[in-house]
Amino acid sequence: MLDLRDRFFLPDPPAVELRAFTHGLMPKTVPAMMERFVADWRERGADAWNGVPNHWMPESGDEVGWWSLPEYLGDRFIAPMLGAQAGTCIMQPNAHGAVQGLLSAPEPFAHGRNEVVFTEAEFPSVQHSVRQWAALRGFLPRSVPLGPDGFMDVGALCDAITERTAWVFVSHVGFTTGEKLTDGALRSIADTAHDHDALFAVDGYHATGSSVIDVEAIRADAYFGGLLKEACGSSGNAYLYIREGLNLTPAVAGWFGDADPFGFHPVPQPHPSVRRRFLAGTTAVASLYHAVEGLRVLVDVGFEVVRVDSLAKTELAIQRTEAVGLTLRSPREAERRSAMLILEVENAGALCEWLKTRHIYTDSRQDRYLRMAPFVWNTADDIERTFDTIEEGLRKGLHLRSERHEAAGPAT
Repeated sequence: MLDLRDRFFLPDPPAVELRAFTHGLMPKTVPAMMERFVADWRERGADAWNGVPNHWMPESGDEVGWWSLPEYLGDRFIAPMLGAQAGTCIMQPNAHGAVQGLLSAPEPFAHGRNEVVFTEAEFPSVQHSVRQWAALRGFLPRSVPLGPDGFMDVGALCDAITERTAWVFVSHVGFTTGEKLTDGALRSIADTAHDHDALFAVDGYHATGSSVIDVEAIRADAYFGGLLKEACGSSGNAYLYIREGLNLTPAVAGWFGDADPFGFHPVPQPHPSVRRRFLAGTTAVASLYHAVEGLRVLVDVGFEVVRVDSLAKTELAIQRTEAVGLTLRSPREAERRSAMLILEVENAGALCEWLKTRHIYTDSRQDRYLRMAPFVWNTADDIERTFDTIEEGLRKGLHLRSERHEAAGPAT
């Protein structure tokens, strides 16, 4: 098992942080990167848009400026992470913006295509956007139920794809189920979509940083996600991959996505680079300074090693789950298991809150499920400590006797 605690800032006092699926820990290189942003802004002002020192890859000899950062980071860090070619990836402020851009492009809806297929378990960034654009564009949202076991029904999804389908959206890892779709399942969906001349988009947010991803192998036309979670890039750092040769002209393109932005023409013209068309208004630069610091840590050890580590730690957690007598609600099989485990626990909210008093940080949903994701900064001892504490709390009912506090906010 990996032990990369020395690469991240850990909660104080010594705690067990198991919420990588919500927000990754801060890499220890982030403060220095943010100081460089402050220095670049202070010393260069507006000229920083044209050029700043290459803090991201200082040994490369590449020139970089604020204006080019979304593409530069896309080429140097996102494309290798996704197994993609240079020129196909670009940073985005959030996944919602990426989805809005995809749905706003008219090309997929040509020739009478008037349906978008997705599952009922997609994140609101997808579900809300599909329904909003359906009202504007007049297409039909087709939501496919999960199977009787609560997981993705690949056959039902493929059956829902027809010659009227414009887009098919699926999650690489389900945020409510923890299920990781296999490459074979993703290829099956992609092939069905392409057989009907539809486009295939994958939401990879909960796979990013914890899985080996190859967008070409799964035949995705678009793949989007963010670095906020296991990749530890905090907010403001999402990304979008567009398959080479796919011509899309998003209607939500901003002046940063225009062919001649400093011409300030009244009529927009799409940028010749398709990925650049997905930029909107002025780029939020500060977040890009810390975007890839967590990614560096994972790249140093290799995503294959990170995946093996994740499987080893989740396997230990599953063994302890079964020993305590709890029900696992996420997949047990290694090939379908993501970094996130979901346990069915009565009074999960109270247990989650009580665990915090013991400096063990998990997450609860609907007062029925306890979620956790042992990751590269966790040790086997962390997992044992977590389940020893859960077992003690459940056996003695300590979480039910603990004083309840009003939550300060929605995050648990």
